[in-house]
Amino acid sequence: MSFDVIEREGQRVLTTAQIAQSYAAEAKTVTRNFQRNQQHFEQGVHYFALTGEALKQFKGERQNDATLKFASVLYLWTEQGAFLLAKSLNTDKAWQAYNMLISEYYKVTQQLQQTQTQTLPYDEKRFLALEQRVKEIELQLQLVTLHSGEQKRLQKAISERVYELCNIKARRPAYFSTLYRAIKKRYHVDSYRDIPQCQLQDALYFVAHYEGDVGI
Repeated sequence: MSFDVIEREGQRVLTTAQIAQSYAAEAKTVTRNFQRNQQHFEQGVHYFALTGEALKQFKGERQNDATLKFASVLYLWTEQGAFLLAKSLNTDKAWQAYNMLISEYYKVTQQLQQTQTQTLPYDEKRFLALEQRVKEIELQLQLVTLHSGEQKRLQKAISERVYELCNIKARRPAYFSTLYRAIKKRYHVDSYRDIPQCQLQDALYFVAHYEGDVGI
């Protein structure tokens, strides 16, 4: 699959419509997921938002693109932003993209290790480039939140813990509320869905050993 090359501030970017096509999703789904998780995206890093004169100029350069006709704001997605969107879409192609990111991380990490242990000639420029790429991918992975299956796994663990702590049906809602509040406070999130994927095991451990008092 190939698209017209679009560049913004020295980076190759994709429109929302192109992202949707790449991941076999609908553009409105991409937009909705972004709006729901906007706190995880940083403008200038994950996307560029075009409005006003910048948007008018962009449309003028692509007059044959019908997807731009009624747009009042246009998002252009960087590589990092595209991977974050892939995480939220949960389509087969989105999962493929996410798996590619993980594979690249291990590939680049291995290359970095080999560069560190190689004998002369030492290529400092290549080493620094690999090191920077590892940092970039690590940052992307840290920003990835729980997918639907992991959310269900955490919900199940929460339910099991509440039922262990309370055998009185009428009191269980209070236990659920208290435990969910404790989770949000511990991970500094607005919802358990926003817990970083890299902290899932810690969250499961926290829930399994939770002994909070609901005050009733």
